[in-house]
Amino acid sequence: DIGAAIADADLFLLDDGAGGTLRKTAASRIKTYAGGANTPAFFASISSNQTVGTASATKLSINAEEFDSDSTYDNSSNYRFTPGVAGKFFIFANGYINSLTNAKTVVIYIYKNGASIATGRNVAAKTGAVLTTYTSIIDTADDDDYYEVYLYHDEGGDLTVPGSSEARSYFGAYKIIGA
Repeated sequence: DIGAAIADADLFLLDDGAGGTLRKTAASRIKTYAGGANTPAFFASISSNQTVGTASATKLSINAEEFDSDSTYDNSSNYRFTPGVAGKFFIFANGYINSLTNAKTVVIYIYKNGASIATGRNVAAKTGAVLTTYTSIIDTADDDDYYEVYLYHDEGGDLTVPGSSEARSYFGAYKIIGA
């Protein structure tokens, strides 16, 4: 049926490139070589205000899941992504702080197993600025590795990461290829 979804058992004909010999292979085999599905995958954002103290990295309580394909993101207590499978993952995070008065720097971190592996830094050009800072990384994970997002600022006092129905401060990941 033309236009129907491709099933794993569907066959494809391929030219071997060495003299015109045609070979057949199943769709499932092509998926394996192409990396398969991009799961597990998730995306979440902060839905309610969170206070972030000055001059120390604070774990963000990113609680509002847009999707979580394999239930690998804990959005209620640890706020961490644990893939559950080995592979290479694209991991990304964004932090948003507004109404800065004294801050010079806002930094977002992606932590793996308790240590920073990626950072994004933004420096305020003026007082009253809104700063958004982003980072991403491609990382190789085991099934029990975990990832978290932290935010740092040097305001001199506590700041609020505003919650919103918009995804201003967020965290996400998806598998790009198997191990």
